[in-house]
Amino acid sequence: MFRQTGEDVVRPGPARLADELASGRRQRRHADLLDRDSLDVGYRLLVAEL
Repeated sequence: MFRQTGEDVVRPGPARLADELASGRRQRRHADLLDRDSLDVGYRLLVAEL
């Protein structure tokens, strides 16, 4: 997924994530996720031999 996305779109993400983690915004925004035992975010890996 990231390989197909332009670098100009992907590059700011880690800096924004670091800022959200350092400030505590991410934890406050997603506090409900910390109480879950599991979370299905829909990603799947398919492997096929052709």
